[in-house]
Amino acid sequence: MPMKVLHKLHCGFRRLLLGSCFKHQYNCHPDFDLLRSETACTVLWKKQPLATIPFAHTLSHTLHGPCWIVASGPSLADIDLQKIAPYPTISLNCAIKKFLEAGLTPTHSIIVDHRVFKRQWQCVVDSIRSGAHCFFSFEGLSIIAERAPELLQQGNIYLIESATRQYGVARESIKQCLQRFQQDTEIALAADLLPYCRAIGFSHNLKKGVFAGKTVATWAVQLAFGLGYSAIYIVGMDLGGTGKTHFYADKNNPAPDFLRYYEPHIRGCFELARQASEKTGVKLYNLSQQSALPAHIIPKISFTEALQQIEEHTSSKK
Repeated sequence: MPMKVLHKLHCGFRRLLLGSCFKHQYNCHPDFDLLRSETACTVLWKKQPLATIPFAHTLSHTLHGPCWIVASGPSLADIDLQKIAPYPTISLNCAIKKFLEAGLTPTHSIIVDHRVFKRQWQCVVDSIRSGAHCFFSFEGLSIIAERAPELLQQGNIYLIESATRQYGVARESIKQCLQRFQQDTEIALAADLLPYCRAIGFSHNLKKGVFAGKTVATWAVQLAFGLGYSAIYIVGMDLGGTGKTHFYADKNNPAPDFLRYYEPHIRGCFELARQASEKTGVKLYNLSQQSALPAHIIPKISFTEALQQIEEHTSSKK
């Protein structure tokens, strides 16, 4: 029997064993596993330990000042990253390509979509080798363990998880999530979107996970809040507003249909992010003028205005 057929049968049998409560683990390789502790997890392959990976929350509130989230939308092509080189940055998915072109290294990198790990493997490798703090999903860790387990030994990889999809933890029902989240002051839900509470929300505590919202940008915003940054500037987050794909041309990695997911996921998550900004005093701006996300949800300023704002704040503290 061909190996591919055997693999499919193995995966199918594993899904039956996992059951619907662990559906979020279906994309993981059958030989992959994680052992969780309070601050880290041990990556296993065929029941043998490969590496110890700390959770994202171990870096909570360790950083400060402004931070730039660099998404990979088409408007990123017009951004000169050299101008933000002095500041902390978070590279999303394949925005690492822009950093490498500029001869720069991001402070952080976040990749959580298993399709990026499968279709844009070099972006994963380059992110790890750049030395950035790399925040990956458990599905990503599974693919790394399968393709290049030695990369897990680099010491700069962290596991970041959804608040409702954690490895080794049965997924709760909508009713169970509502009961838990509505009693938690560190979790914000949208009152008009409660049936979507497993995906739409805002987490003020990385230890409790983040809300997915159908785009890595929502993960990155919650990560930036959790790390302790006081001002967050997002570049390249067009969300389909320009009618183009990524800032780079790659037929192997088509852009997601952001407009399809705008309602209610993207809108809901970013409305909660704005509320979190107002509540905490953390500044949050979208620098993509053509972004599908309107300015009344996340304020829009230009790249020049953002740089000037940071300079004025820095000067006032001297």
